[in-house]
Amino acid sequence: MKTETKKTPRVAIILVALLALMQLMRISAYSIIQDSLAGVNAEAWLFPAMMDVFIGTCALFVAFGIWRGKGLLPWVSAIVFYALSISGHIDAVSVLLTSKGARPAAMSPSMVPMLLVMSLVEAAAIWALTTKSMREHYLQ
Repeated sequence: MKTETKKTPRVAIILVALLALMQLMRISAYSIIQDSLAGVNAEAWLFPAMMDVFIGTCALFVAFGIWRGKGLLPWVSAIVFYALSISGHIDAVSVLLTSKGARPAAMSPSMVPMLLVMSLVEAAAIWALTTKSMREHYLQ
């Protein structure tokens, strides 16, 4: 009698969780929020910086949910987390390319390719989360 063993998509889970954990550093955008509110940077930087702080704050919880969780909540939370992160990157790109005001010292138009690559990596994470093996892992 054969027993079917379920293979967990271990490598994909590890990579998607590590990608979420790497987002912790985005909390440092808090200084951009302070500078924008003080008038040092253009107000256009408020939304991307707030999104960065939000993503950075949620990163540990999302990474833990991806790593240890099962069920609808960790799966959907991870997908929404990456979708919001992509939205933040795209907004930062649009501010970089269109804003005439002062910008944070670390942000220059040369950051556009890096932000777009990061968006593609996060889109790949969403794709990985929606594959059949990952859906089965989280939803069964």
